[in-house]
Amino acid sequence: MKYKIGLLLLLWCMLMSNTYAQNVTFNSPDSAAGPNESDLTNAAINREMVLMDSMLNVWYVKSEMKKGNSILSKLKDDTTAYDNNDSMIFKRLSRIVTAVPLAYNDKVKRFIELYSVQRQRSSSVILGLAQYYYPWMKEIFDKYDVPEELVYITIIESALNPQAVSPAGATGIWQFMYGTGKLYGLEVNTFVDDRRDPYKATDAAARHLRDLYKIFNDWGLAISAYNCGAGNVRKAIQRSGGKTNFWGVSPYLPRETQNYFPAYIGALYMMTYHNLYGINPAQISIPTNVDTVMVDKELHFEQIAEVLNISLDEIKSLNPQYKKYIIPAYTQQFPLRLQSNDVIRYLDMKDSIHAYRYDDFFNPTKNLNVTTNENGEVVQVTPNKYHTVRKGETLSRIASKYKVSVNHLKSLNHLRSNSLRVGQRLLIRKGTTIVRPVTPAPAVTDSTRTVLDSSLVTTTSTTPKDSVQTQPVKPQGDIIYVVKKGDTLSSIGRKYGVSMTEIAKYNRITNVNSLQVGQKIKIKR
Repeated sequence: MKYKIGLLLLLWCMLMSNTYAQNVTFNSPDSAAGPNESDLTNAAINREMVLMDSMLNVWYVKSEMKKGNSILSKLKDDTTAYDNNDSMIFKRLSRIVTAVPLAYNDKVKRFIELYSVQRQRSSSVILGLAQYYYPWMKEIFDKYDVPEELVYITIIESALNPQAVSPAGATGIWQFMYGTGKLYGLEVNTFVDDRRDPYKATDAAARHLRDLYKIFNDWGLAISAYNCGAGNVRKAIQRSGGKTNFWGVSPYLPRETQNYFPAYIGALYMMTYHNLYGINPAQISIPTNVDTVMVDKELHFEQIAEVLNISLDEIKSLNPQYKKYIIPAYTQQFPLRLQSNDVIRYLDMKDSIHAYRYDDFFNPTKNLNVTTNENGEVVQVTPNKYHTVRKGETLSRIASKYKVSVNHLKSLNHLRSNSLRVGQRLLIRKGTTIVRPVTPAPAVTDSTRTVLDSSLVTTTSTTPKDSVQTQPVKPQGDIIYVVKKGDTLSSIGRKYGVSMTEIAKYNRITNVNSLQVGQKIKIKR
């Protein structure tokens, strides 16, 4: 009787093993722990913890916290009530429909515990951000016939932070290195870094993963090659004796990569079964209704923010590829992403937005109106600077924006209180007038004519250069500059192409930080 019962149990286990082995390998012999493997896994888990915790610096999360919203307060800290034994986790993994060959062993278990138990709060933020990123990411992966669940690689790479930069220089939500990004058409220059553009980077990542799968014909190895490069995976395959799956090749991969695929399985498990652990998406106000408009003229983020009254940080977050907050549409069109209703307003006010403070951002020389007065002196006039009050603005906010004091604004505009009205025009700073004496051109005498004429003729004369006694006439008179608020000797020197030291010496200034508004500075011609 006992023999029959034992035989039936053995047959049942074999049947269940065949059923689950379609996608899942349980404690594969090839994945047995090697020397120091536990330490390697601990180091990888610590790196993931740091990366996940860094998500609190993502602008959307910080914005919610500034509002006083406890977006993570509803999470449960006690997960002991959930059934986390090996057989149950094994069953759950086997039920995941995926083209990626999954496995369950001690290493995978560590990462499942990391995402589903130890870092529930960070996983909640990932789920909140995923509501914005993953729907359109999966569409892009589907276009290239790449398993859509591979988008979860971004959890390991960047924790869904488009601004992430690794110590090695990998950048963006998909952590592309410079060379690989260039290979897949991601532009990187002074103004633009397409590796930070989630849309372009996702398109490149899908093509890259597709190409890696064509090389290795195994998603575990393709995912590993995404981390360490195809060359390193080829070397590992050779050292393993020609094995063609991740678990057989794993001991010969770079140390960090040995834990990369197990970390992916842990992230995939959490994204599939987070509800069983009481992890819900964090309530993050991410604008999911976003449209793109093509910009055909150079544009600064502040122009958009101030005219449309949009948060500058929101514009930066929706357009992270622009490194200097400038859309450099000088010779070609560039995309601008805004919330759909803001795109409509942008199109309606396009001309006003492009004209707003254009000189401040792109052509400061247009601020200078140079004329000549009746005495023949050059007069350089800097116009007054104004600000038109918009809804919700306060005197304090405007003063902070232009780096002046509230009292300064009240004095300039003869205000008795801090109250403002929409449409009111405030004088921010008065213009200045700089007079530059101009010395008439010297009369041409016979001697100077001789010098001028000789300069137009190339000769092979052996006459020494110092034998010519006539010297060119130097222009007379100094430029007089009146110091304005915020001026420094360095900034004044840049205007006239002279060094701060020259100005200080010429004006006998011993303390370069002691300039006074209204003080007259001589600039040697």
